[in-house]
Amino acid sequence: MRAAALIRTERGAPLAPAQHSLWFLDQLTGPSSEYILPFAHRLRGPLDTTALESALNALVKRHETLRTRIDQVDGEPRQKVLRHRPAWLRQLDLSEDPSRATELAADFALRPFDLAGEGPLRTLLVRLGPQDHVLVCSLHHICCDGLSLAVLGEELAALYRAALHGQRPEEALPPLPLQYSDTVLSRAERADSTAGRQALERWRDLLAGAEPLRLPTDRARPEIRTARGDRVEVLIPAEVTRAARAAAGRHRVTAYMLLLTVFAMLLHRRGGGRDLCVGTPVSGRAGREEEALIGLFTNTVVLRLDLSGSWDLAELLRRVRGRALSAYQDGHVPFEHVVDELRPPRDLSRTPLFQVMFSFQDFEEDALALEGVRCTPWDIPVGSSKFDLELELGRDGDELRGFLEYSTDLYEAATARRMADDYLALLREVLDLPTPTSSPEEPER
Repeated sequence: MRAAALIRTERGAPLAPAQHSLWFLDQLTGPSSEYILPFAHRLRGPLDTTALESALNALVKRHETLRTRIDQVDGEPRQKVLRHRPAWLRQLDLSEDPSRATELAADFALRPFDLAGEGPLRTLLVRLGPQDHVLVCSLHHICCDGLSLAVLGEELAALYRAALHGQRPEEALPPLPLQYSDTVLSRAERADSTAGRQALERWRDLLAGAEPLRLPTDRARPEIRTARGDRVEVLIPAEVTRAARAAAGRHRVTAYMLLLTVFAMLLHRRGGGRDLCVGTPVSGRAGREEEALIGLFTNTVVLRLDLSGSWDLAELLRRVRGRALSAYQDGHVPFEHVVDELRPPRDLSRTPLFQVMFSFQDFEEDALALEGVRCTPWDIPVGSSKFDLELELGRDGDELRGFLEYSTDLYEAATARRMADDYLALLREVLDLPTPTSSPEEPER
């Protein structure tokens, strides 16, 4: 790691392709809340605020990404690691008017970052009562991804416990063998290797000639895409979840592949055609060392799905399985390199190569676990959408729960609600399950 460390200290580390893309968008359109990841929890119990602030300080000291700003050197963006400074845990007392907590927490979490002038992490502790708080950590996507939030929560809990018991942070967690900027350099070398160039050629051949998805919309598509969006909840009950997993097992596919297939069928039924490009995230982390880091590792791959011919479920699943396995194999190729290779026609009204995203997290997210405190996730309404549509599902006990995020430039809330309901109905149809009668728990339309 000697060369990597030298580059970091003298000129700052280069940005990963995904980071460079986010930085470029920030320069092009100005700072926005589109790429902010809020991490917020309600904390009930005897919270030690001094120990919490100490834990946050140790976390920022441990991970360079949390104290990195983006400078320009000779016109090129570089990661500049700031010297460790104590994390400022802003505290706000709303015990006289706790009803404002959601609004003020969202305002704080979604305030745009100045990537050149500040680090990519802000923290706020809202006091609702003597033993009732909300902790908000606001992070820019340029420094982290979804799995990074799990690392953040796990390490914050360990460091808080150490602070409570008078231990040094080094006693709570093993030292990190590398930092995120080290991985950027190694991944750049891999992309430039013979194997990396061959994988890029496979992506070029697979996606050549793909057309934009042209679903009917409630409103005319604006000439320049905005990030305005909203979301509706999606809930797949336990009996449907069990049936989906059983069917996936019979067809020798994963639950992800079956749920994706049904989503593609829904897009087709709504006018999306039979040649569909759907984006999906892949982890991008290589080995245990990278799994312990906070950083932007997630890559996006494009699944070009063929829905032509007869709609035999087994055949559709076989095709989706083949596409997905091929994408995983070449998932290390940065999405930005694929876009550069294909050079699709410039269209500011759409995202390049795909306009619809699907993601599935087949594990339950662990809530923050601070010793002596009951922690529950606190929802921050994001109010934006990166794509025309995004269906995100994850395990929640015996059920699957998630949301359908949609561009409010294109769709009404009622249309998005119908699409979410139609997805569940189609899933039941594919699994040969009866449609239930309406119940008091049925979402309002």
